[in-house]
Amino acid sequence: MFKNIKKLLFTNFIGKILGFVREVLLAFIFGTNSIIDAFKLCNSLVLTPLNLFVGNSLQQIYIPMYNTKNNKVKFVTHVSLLIMLLSLILCFSTLIFSKEIINLFLSNGYSHEQKMIASNFLKIFALGIPFYVYNWIFIYTLNAQKNFKENGLNVLNFNLVLIAVTSIYFFFKNIYLLPLSFCIANFIIVLQLTLKYKKEFFRAITAITDINVKQFVFESKTFLIRWSPLLIYTLFMQTYILVERWLLSKDMGLIAASEYAKIITETPVFLITLPLATIGLTYFDKNNASVFRKINKMFLFVCVASLSLGIFIHANQEMIIKILFMRGNFDINSLNLVVSLLQYYSIGFCFYSINTFMFRIYNAEMRNKELSIIVIGAHIITFFLLFTLYFFKIKVDEIVGISYIIVNLLQTIALKVRSQSLSIRYCVSSFQGKLTVVIACVIFALLIGSKQYISSSILYFFTSSILLVLIFGVSLNYIRKNEGEI
Repeated sequence: MFKNIKKLLFTNFIGKILGFVREVLLAFIFGTNSIIDAFKLCNSLVLTPLNLFVGNSLQQIYIPMYNTKNNKVKFVTHVSLLIMLLSLILCFSTLIFSKEIINLFLSNGYSHEQKMIASNFLKIFALGIPFYVYNWIFIYTLNAQKNFKENGLNVLNFNLVLIAVTSIYFFFKNIYLLPLSFCIANFIIVLQLTLKYKKEFFRAITAITDINVKQFVFESKTFLIRWSPLLIYTLFMQTYILVERWLLSKDMGLIAASEYAKIITETPVFLITLPLATIGLTYFDKNNASVFRKINKMFLFVCVASLSLGIFIHANQEMIIKILFMRGNFDINSLNLVVSLLQYYSIGFCFYSINTFMFRIYNAEMRNKELSIIVIGAHIITFFLLFTLYFFKIKVDEIVGISYIIVNLLQTIALKVRSQSLSIRYCVSSFQGKLTVVIACVIFALLIGSKQYISSSILYFFTSSILLVLIFGVSLNYIRKNEGEI
């Protein structure tokens, strides 16, 4: 298991570094102007419904079901065909209703020309939908076979192509290169995966030619019944994202600022928490004491890493933004917009990261209905709070930031209270576990307390960076103890 963790963390790390490079490139070229606002909005409008049926919810049910099937090829073929049909419906719907969708989200503060550009962006994004879906179905199938190397490679290759296409803008100033990069990146990855796994691809094609319609309908119906609880809670999560985008569109520049802030907070989740959670989902076995122990160790690491990173980001937010983005067209106004959201996101990030891990363990235990109730309940409460704050004319950035903290905090509390498998108390029963928690608490105190005594923001940034590396080293060492367990 630990070898898989190292491979996944390494490729994810390189891929996300490239993702950072691309965001820096976009910030340099566009700052937080209307073009990047339109691009980020359209990116969300495509990925939000896509994540409803090909994101985490699909992975969370697909892998456990795959492992229970005798005829795995037939299962993969039926589910893949179902998901591809859904993706084509989404693709054509987006192409047909692009203008209407954009008018729903962009307020009167945007000109007719800016709305037309956004509409064209959305149409180009829509063309990449089938390729995006194909890639992730392929990768989830490999994950079910305990092959995780393509997860990180997919992110790495995707961002390489995005950077390459975006860089062409310096020589050929056409704004439509931005959404086109999404289509090109996904198409190239389709070719790469198909060529790399030719045997598996042709086996699936052969299975499609032999498909039985009745069997396909039965398999699809069974899958949808098992999948529906996850779809329902994912629907609430994705609706929340769309409402958030609608609110952010009220002030020009906030959509782009939100994306820049989230790339800072969500990158650690994709680099650290998600790989560990994916491996935990695949290997989870409550009856195997060795596996159970290792997964609880990973949970402790996720908690410690999330809290320390959240403190670090919150305390160094301006410095981090300046290091990453403060150049080119990213000016003081852009900086203030990003800070206005990052101060909240850095707090909510801690809970979001821990939730990401706990979600996968609930999935592995097949407690999807219970998970759905928790997520739906948290989002209903947050929707009520969000619209109440909007009614009282609270600033948009404050509404979005506070609601982000609340929705994630509520889920963390409920998930932990109801958890049957994850326990920090179980981890600290050993001397090594107690020592790890004590050291973590001391470093937390140093991270928080030292800021008032160090006047230089640069000096504090380097001091807190050293403390962060130290806490990661101690926590990783704890996970690595008895490495041969799994």
